[in-house]
Amino acid sequence: MGGDSPEAAVSRMSGRAVLEALRSRGYEAVPVEVGSDLFLTLNRFSPDACFLATHGGHGENGSLQGFLEVMGIPYTGSGVLGSALGMSKSISRTLFRTGGLDVPETVALVAGSSPPPEIFPFPLPYMVKPEDAGSSIGVTRVDRAADLDRALAEAGKHSSRVLVEPFLEGREVQSGVLDGRYLGAIEILPDPSEPFYTYESKYRKGKSKHIFPAVLEKAVSERLEDATIRAFSLLELRGVARLDTLVLPDGRVVVLEINTLPGLTETSLIPEIARGCGLSFEDLVEAILSSACLDSRSPAFVP
Repeated sequence: MGGDSPEAAVSRMSGRAVLEALRSRGYEAVPVEVGSDLFLTLNRFSPDACFLATHGGHGENGSLQGFLEVMGIPYTGSGVLGSALGMSKSISRTLFRTGGLDVPETVALVAGSSPPPEIFPFPLPYMVKPEDAGSSIGVTRVDRAADLDRALAEAGKHSSRVLVEPFLEGREVQSGVLDGRYLGAIEILPDPSEPFYTYESKYRKGKSKHIFPAVLEKAVSERLEDATIRAFSLLELRGVARLDTLVLPDGRVVVLEINTLPGLTETSLIPEIARGCGLSFEDLVEAILSSACLDSRSPAFVP
């Protein structure tokens, strides 16, 4: 848990919850803070597997996964390539679009650039976000062209590339998949005082309402399930993942991003979706642990 990401605090919350769940099931689990001494720490403990609760940064973009590949230690979640692709919004969207999924129009910029508004092929308002950060960190809704540079600068604090996309009016619906099995979808109703589904909405109790299962028309529900499984497959992911989408008034399902190491905190959505499917938090954690393996396709870790 932990690490160098702006999401480190959330990662520690996930890590503590996972630690408690593993110990309640009789596993000898040790909390490890990711840092420069990680190699020495893992050598000292010689773990059978690493349960990754490292959201964002090097903990989710394939770097930590590659490190564990070199050490030969099975780990939970997606492999090196899937993690890297999932962390890059622009690249994953390109793959999703190629695979027949609906994604927002996206303009990718180098952080620090100050483009004129006329380069964008869509009208205001815009959503401006870091290319490879999560938890809505660095994300701004821009309603006036005069506010664009400030939003670009904020996003640029968290990534070397910045994305600008149109603000789409739609329902915030997120879906879960575990080892290729669709778990279901949940709708988020952010606090009306928030401009969108912000960091505050995600992690502060009472700042959003959740509806599970999301109430969707049959055709939309089927479209969302297909998009979730297809996105998981296109990036060759494994373990658990969460797809973030907008369901537009016309029934379109627009894919925003996929999270390869989704939150496992008290207010996180994957545990809530799992509970709705009859999986306790401990069941979910144990299922994720059982899929721990290496990219080399060595046998999965067997608890």
